[in-house]
Parts: sequence; structure tokens; C-alpha cells
Amino acid sequence: MLPERPHVPSRRCPSCGQLVDPLRAPRVLWLEDGARYLCSEACRARFLLGDRNFDSPVSTHVEEPRAERPSIPDLVRGATLVRPDDEEADEERVGAHRYDLWIASGLSILAIAVAALAGRPETAWLAGVFVVGSALVNARVPLRAVRVSRIVQVVAPVGLALAAVSALATTSERPSTWPMIGLGVAALAVSIRGWVQASISSSVGRAAHELLETLPTRARVPSPDRSTYEEVPVEQLQQGDLVVVLEGELVPADGVIEQGSGVALRYPKAALSRPYDEGDFLLAGTRVLDGAVTVRVRRTGQDRGIVRAIELGRRRQLDGTAAFRLQWAVNQWSLALLGPVAIGLLLWNGLGSAAALLLGIPLIGVLASLDVPVEAAALASARRGMFFGSSRALRDGGRVGTTAILLRGALTAGEPIVQQVHRLGAVDLGELLAMAAAAERVAADHPIARAIRHYAAQHREATPPVRRSSVHPGLGVTAVTHRGTALVVGRRQLLLDQGISVATADADAAHIENEGLTPIFVALDGQLEALLAILDPTHVGARDAVQRISDLPCEVVILSGDDRNTVERIAAHLGASQVKAPLLPAERVAEVRALRETGGIIATIGRGGEDDAVLAAADVPVPLRLVGSALEDRGIAIASHDVRDAAGALWIARAARRTTWRSLGVCAVATLALLLGTAVGWMTPMAAALLGLATEAWTLRAGSRLLRRVDLRVPMQQ
Repeated sequence: MLPERPHVPSRRCPSCGQLVDPLRAPRVLWLEDGARYLCSEACRARFLLGDRNFDSPVSTHVEEPRAERPSIPDLVRGATLVRPDDEEADEERVGAHRYDLWIASGLSILAIAVAALAGRPETAWLAGVFVVGSALVNARVPLRAVRVSRIVQVVAPVGLALAAVSALATTSERPSTWPMIGLGVAALAVSIRGWVQASISSSVGRAAHELLETLPTRARVPSPDRSTYEEVPVEQLQQGDLVVVLEGELVPADGVIEQGSGVALRYPKAALSRPYDEGDFLLAGTRVLDGAVTVRVRRTGQDRGIVRAIELGRRRQLDGTAAFRLQWAVNQWSLALLGPVAIGLLLWNGLGSAAALLLGIPLIGVLASLDVPVEAAALASARRGMFFGSSRALRDGGRVGTTAILLRGALTAGEPIVQQVHRLGAVDLGELLAMAAAAERVAADHPIARAIRHYAAQHREATPPVRRSSVHPGLGVTAVTHRGTALVVGRRQLLLDQGISVATADADAAHIENEGLTPIFVALDGQLEALLAILDPTHVGARDAVQRISDLPCEVVILSGDDRNTVERIAAHLGASQVKAPLLPAERVAEVRALRETGGIIATIGRGGEDDAVLAAADVPVPLRLVGSALEDRGIAIASHDVRDAAGALWIARAARRTTWRSLGVCAVATLALLLGTAVGWMTPMAAALLGLATEAWTLRAGSRLLRRVDLRVPMQQ
């Protein structure tokens, strides 16, 4: 029997690619990396010439490409379904009054042209008809720049119509050219008012549009089974809902991070970013730059911070401010007040004087003085991460006479470190600091407690167990060590309260205080053993902030729980003259209330969340750091931790107040001139209309002027 033929797998010809039986291959080439089996002499020749399209080393291991695992954001995006809107959004409807200003202006120009040819009564009557037509069209033009009632809107057109009647009555027998031309100019001035409102208020409108662009229109929410996600319109979100925000996306509503962490902008229009973790508050419109977070919605719809800033003026009714009451009185009772005055002028000087009063009275200027500065200030502040909770907060912020600033966390960085350690007893210093760090755990996130724990961790001191730890607010902590001895860590007053003498450390403590540091005493078993010098560096912009608040002018008072010598040393460096220290937390609240009793408006600047009790005692609380508390709704919330932003917000509020009073003063002067002119009979309808136009143009430009001033004096941080 013949032996069984061994099974040898087929090979490909490295030149032409055909399958070749290795046992019957006509040509074989032996190379360094193995044999090549060629199917013919022609393939062998091409292979030797370099035609090796199908050549591959026999022993070479080809690694297959590794499949990339999709990231969590990619998985969430892939598992997201788009839920359509309940109703498709209607296209923006073009108003019926779109061409009214063009028509009114054209009729006014025709009246001027016809009046220039006035030589017969017919031409004068035709010019009068054009003026009356312009008045009717102007009466239906909506004034969007300022919120005015229908009564105020028709005052000037009614005056224009009365002026036309007066002019026609005086020219019915002998036509005159110049009075009719003046009437046409008055009609053109009334028409230009609409153009002025549309053009001059555009800067404020652009600022509002830029903020609105930061708000997304859709939100990603988990489905009921939590395995998929849905994209829904932002309008459908409700308080308490969960939304998922991925890298590169915008936060759709104000809320608190419930899961995840990442890096996001400080606020919607910020140029700088900061890390966010669970428990941090995020504003709607903030872009997440890195990571993914799940946000529990706190405020949605019209209650979002950005929307509140844009609509701050419209919320004045809820605040019940004096400005709202004045605005309501002008809108509702202006005609009742003007009617008797106009009738008196009619009886005194004729119909022309009454018409001039209605043409020139700056009612819209008064309303613009109350509205435009508030809107401009709110928008300029929101672009910089400063949010006025209400128009009352903005008004009160402009009247602040005293500002109390909490030292720790506002004027200082709020991240102290142990700068010096003085050993005063025989106990091992490392073991003593380890026990102090263990006792400070009960103080949670208190800055000094964090500094002591961090110092012990840096020196790798094992923290022994302690028992019965308790916090004495504003003073320190006490505990019992594992050996049963009493441990006291805190300020001088705490040790004195525990019956422990600190006389041996008075000289060292005084030296520490003179250097602007905070002395912390450590006692074990009734004996003073160590003295720690805590350094909390002042904020890089603290001096500038204190100087800006002082220049408002506004009195600055620094509140602190630190020793008075330490606070006075820091206050002297910052340029502040008044210091209230040392104060316990309850004493700081009482001090703010005492400042309120002295008269004037009191503002308090401190860290949001940590200093809420002290902030709530002020007329205008200014919390640094957004936490989403109700305190922010009646004060000025600062998104950053920078005290310079708080000073900038107070400056903007003061600038808005000054702008309001300046505009109201211009309106008062114009009203006085108008009343005197109509009383003596020299104020013509044309002069009155031009006076009203100039007054409106000045008051409406207040918003753009304020925005420019803010850009120059409170630049956005880069």
C-alpha cells in the first residue's frame, strides 16, 4: 500500500494571487522569511522584478485593529430619542403696523411740501388733511422701546390734530405759509419719535439678544426606564426634573449638579472656566467644556437667571417699588391731569397753546427714565456674572451708604494654610498636630479646619481616633483623645473659657497678629502645647474692590471673627478704616442689624451658603458664589468668588440710579419750559414737538450711554 499523502494547506502565488499546491508547485523560492510558491516561470520572473502584490511573510503576525470603545457622552447621544414638540412653533408674524412709520413720515413730508405752496385756502386745507392723517397713523404705531399705555401713546397725536385744527382756523380767511410749514414739521417730529425709539434702543436690544442666544431650546432628560434619553423642548421642563448635559452642550435650566463632574464656564458669557462637582449650582446657558453632569432643575422658564435679568423691568410690579408706582400713575392718570391744564390753556391763550402742551409734554421721556437705565444695568451686569434678584435690589443697591464685607472668603482667598508652628510644651509636635487634625474633622468644611487637616496630611501624620468632638462656632473645637485627655484647638477665647492659661504664648501670638496671621492655640490636658499661625492671603483684587466701594461714595466696614490686631493689619493694607472684630457668627448678624438701625441702606458681601445668616440681615445681600438660595432673589448674586465683581455690581447700580435721576431732571426742565412757554404764548406747536422729540431722544439714549460707561469702568474679565 502506498503511504497516505500528507495534508498541506494551499498557498497563494505572491505574484498573481492564484492558489498553489505546495507539493506540486513548479517553482519555489527560498527567502529569509520563508518559502514562496510560484505557479509558473512567468510569475517567478515578475516576482524577481518586484511585482509582489500578493506577497506576505509566512511567519508575520498581523494584528487586527482594536475596536475603540465609545465614550459615555457618545453612548448617551446614541441612546437619545428626539421627542417632537406638541405644537410646531408658528413663524414670527409680521405686525400689522409694519409700515405705519413710513406712511406717517410720508404724510408729514407731503404736508410740508403742500404748505410751502400755500396761497389759497384749498392748499392749506390739504396740508391740514395730511397732518391729521399723520396724527391718526402715529396714534396706532406701537411703542416697543418703553412700556406705555394707550393713553400716553395718543397724547402727542391728539395734540397734533388739535394743532392742525388751530392752524386751519387761523388761516381760513387769509392763508399763511409759515404756520402751515411749522405744522408739517411738528407732524414730522411726532413721526420721528417712533424711529428714534427703534434706533436708539437697539443697543439694549442687542445686549438682550446676545444673552438669549446662550439659552438652548432643547434639553436631554432620562426616560422612565433610565436606559435611554429623550430630547424635549425646554418649555416642557419643570422644577425637580433631571437633565443630562454632555461635553460641549449648554445647560437648559438653573439647577444643582446631582451626579457627575466636569469643567464649565463660570457663567453663560464668561471667558474663564472652573471645575464643577456634585452639589454645585449651574446657571442656564452655561457651557460644559469637559465631562458630563446630571442637573436637578431648580428654576426653569421665566424664572431662569438670564431671563430674569432680561425681564427685570417687567417684574417691577411684583417688587412694588416707588418707580413702579410712578410709572403706573403716569400711564393711568396722565390724561386726567393733563386735561384740566390743557383746558385752562385753551381758555387762556387759545387752542394752539393747548395743542403745544400735548405735543411737548415728555410723558414717554419720564417712562423711559424709569425703564431704560434699569434694563441696561441688568443686562450689563448679567453679561459679567452679576444678577440682580429684583428691580428693588437694583434700586436699593444704588442707594447703599454702608457696605459690610466679611473678611474670610470675601477679602481673603478663603483657603488658609498653616504658615508657622510654635512648640510650647513637651508633647511630641507631630502627634499633637495629628490629634488636632482628627478633632477638626467635626468642623467639616471650615477653612481653618481644612488648613490643619491638610498640614497634618502633608507631614504624613497618622490621625489617631478622638471622641466626643464638638464645635464651638467661631471659636474652635474640643475633643477627648484616645488616652482620655482633653484636647482644645481654637482661638484664645475658647481656651480661656475652658480655664486654660495662654500667658506663655502672648508674645508669640502678638507677633503673629502683627504679621496679619491668625493665631490658633492647641492645648492638651489643660496645658498649652502649641501655637499655629494661619495665613489666609488677601484676594488679589481686594484692595481695588475696597477702593471702588469707598469711591461710590460708600462707607466700608470689615466684619471678622479673627483677632482685632490681625484684622486691623489686613484692613490697613486694604485701605479700610472701620473694623468690627472679633465677632462670633451671631454677633456678626447683630452688627449688621445695628448698622441698619443707624439709617441708610446696608449691603453685605460674603460667601454664599456659608454666610447666609449674616447676608440675610442686610438690606442688599451680595453673596459671592451662586447656590440657588432664596436669598439671591432679593439681593445681588455674584457667580464668581471675586469681590471685585461685587464692587462692580454696586457701581453699576449706583450708575443706573444717577442715570435715572439725570433723565428725570431733563424731563422736569423740559416740562417747566413747556408750561412757561405755553402760559406766555410763545411756545408754538412746532417748538413744542421739537422739544418733546429732543427730550425723548435724550432719555432713550440713557441705556446706550450706561452700557458704554459700564464697558469702560467695569470691563469683562478675560
